[in-house]
Amino acid sequence: MRFREQTGNDVVYLQSAEDPIGQQLRLSSVSQTGEEHEVIVDPQSLESLQWTHRNPADGTDFTARISGRTIRLTGRNEGRQVNETFRLEDADPWVQSIERSLEPFVLSSRDRMQFWTIQPGDLTLRKLQAARRGRSTIDVDGERVEAWEIRISLPGIGSMFWSATYWYRVTDGQFVRYEGVRGWPGTPRTVVELVAEG
Repeated sequence: MRFREQTGNDVVYLQSAEDPIGQQLRLSSVSQTGEEHEVIVDPQSLESLQWTHRNPADGTDFTARISGRTIRLTGRNEGRQVNETFRLEDADPWVQSIERSLEPFVLSSRDRMQFWTIQPGDLTLRKLQAARRGRSTIDVDGERVEAWEIRISLPGIGSMFWSATYWYRVTDGQFVRYEGVRGWPGTPRTVVELVAEG
């Protein structure tokens, strides 16, 4: 899969792939800048088991692994040593690849779900919610696509302060588009689109 990510006038292309490793599934993404994300997931539920983030440009190389309901994160983030332990307070899943791991939800009849994720920027554990907004025909890289619109936000009143929108193809649940702001107020909107698959 090839994606185009545009923030303001800046455009970056990303390649993503997935392959089985033993009884698990590896999801990988590499941008043209050299930044890498690798998420190991359960092949059935697509819940995250391990996440590795590398960025040679800023000295980032860390891995987070889950054991029971505890996530342990170790390595370096922007050149600084990190050693964090996160405790998941309920049975909601850890989802580090929203683009891929929400597929079972998208293809289900459910309208809402909650999950845990680690924010790549500040490495904080956050609870997020996904809400189905309906089905529509959208433009993805110049082509018309039937897609489910999923709004990702903080739960409860927090949804007023931040949200992003993801679209998934109706036929197979494939992620095709993202729109949201990644940063402080005033940061340009980021749009990610699927531009090639094969």
